[in-house]
Amino acid sequence: MYDVCVAGAGVAGATLAREAARRGLKVLLIDRSTMEKVGDKVCGDALGSHHLDRLGLTLPSETYFSMYPGIEIYSPDMRSCLSIIAEGLSAYALNRLKFGQFLLKLALDAGCEFKPETQVRGLIVEQGCVKGVRLADKNGVKQDVYAKVTVDATGVSRALCRELQEAGFDQELDDDETLVCYREILETRSTPPIPAIYLDMGDAPGGYFWVFPEGEGRVNAGLGVTKGSANPKLLFEKWVDKLPCLKDNIVKAIHKGGGIVPARRPIDSAVWNGFIAVGDAAFMVNPLHGGGIGSSMTGGFLAARVAAEALEQGRVDEEALWGFNVEYMRNYGVKQAALDVFRVFLQGLNNELINYGLAQGLIKSEDLLEASMGGKLRLNITEKASRFFSGIGKPGFLLKLNRTVKLMEDFRQFYMDYPSRLDFDRWRRRVRAFHNRVHEEVGKPS
Repeated sequence: MYDVCVAGAGVAGATLAREAARRGLKVLLIDRSTMEKVGDKVCGDALGSHHLDRLGLTLPSETYFSMYPGIEIYSPDMRSCLSIIAEGLSAYALNRLKFGQFLLKLALDAGCEFKPETQVRGLIVEQGCVKGVRLADKNGVKQDVYAKVTVDATGVSRALCRELQEAGFDQELDDDETLVCYREILETRSTPPIPAIYLDMGDAPGGYFWVFPEGEGRVNAGLGVTKGSANPKLLFEKWVDKLPCLKDNIVKAIHKGGGIVPARRPIDSAVWNGFIAVGDAAFMVNPLHGGGIGSSMTGGFLAARVAAEALEQGRVDEEALWGFNVEYMRNYGVKQAALDVFRVFLQGLNNELINYGLAQGLIKSEDLLEASMGGKLRLNITEKASRFFSGIGKPGFLLKLNRTVKLMEDFRQFYMDYPSRLDFDRWRRRVRAFHNRVHEEVGKPS
């Protein structure tokens, strides 16, 4: 019998396993990959330094290629650019495999047991409580593993959550919340000086294209688009032809791949009796760009702490684990909620409006940075800008933008006031009704 069994050795699962083992718990970590492949994932490979500061981690030099002071965001016509740079903040261009190996080693050094090349077949549920997980090794040998707390850290597949739909894990990704991604690691003749994101609702519908330098002569380039909108690989090839930093600059592709990324607010509740979901399985991502490394590590860290405290009290029921919901929502969920509203707004815009908005400076770099860190989004709507949008026949755009900011703050407050288990059902109904209202008021095409 284990105290904690974690399915999935990604950043969320490995962080949770390490922190739980450090607290003296008997922990089993499971992954379908070989030990040497843990961490090898198609990803943007970027991580803000503030996430590591929050967890007190220092990265060894071999786990990342380089560090950058920030990122640039370009309008569809590429005439306007927001430079998101702040003193004391930086972004790591990760060596994703070595970073994953680093987190796994931390878990193993803390005393965690690890089973590689092992598939989860389902949950063991007895008397209304999760008691463990059913496994199969690479040879098909089946095994039932019992644990006081079982964790789904299997990523967007949500392999274990899907078995608990009647227990409240019935949330699925809508098409507009699903980014279908394609990415290539490229060897290049020259390297851009700073990571860049390119907005374009025609050539990256509902998402964006990125070029993240990974040291000299190497870039991580890719795009994410909303599900069902377009073929991301074909769009990738179109972007390569039109971006000066890529066109005629590529020596060869080192790696090609794709995947699915959730881009929405967190799951309403990530716990049940004897069960916790973390990482992509609980939608712990930034809704604007789908980045989830830092937030998933935060989720894993907080979940381990709450699980340890519950086990110390001799309880693993939903109420005993409820503190994880409260901790996560107030630490990161509030930001996700606000940015989810802004995502809905952006996906309803066309290139013309995005170009106009950035050219008129409606949102300044420092204000976008503050919002991305969890603060309130501020606007810079001058009388000149108002006259401009009236002049092009779009006076309602500014009203919608103002309305979006108000809805962002209101939704943020919902998550600041995350309820007790007793009041959860009513809160959940209000959140869903509010989110439907967001789509109705600011999500329709402008």
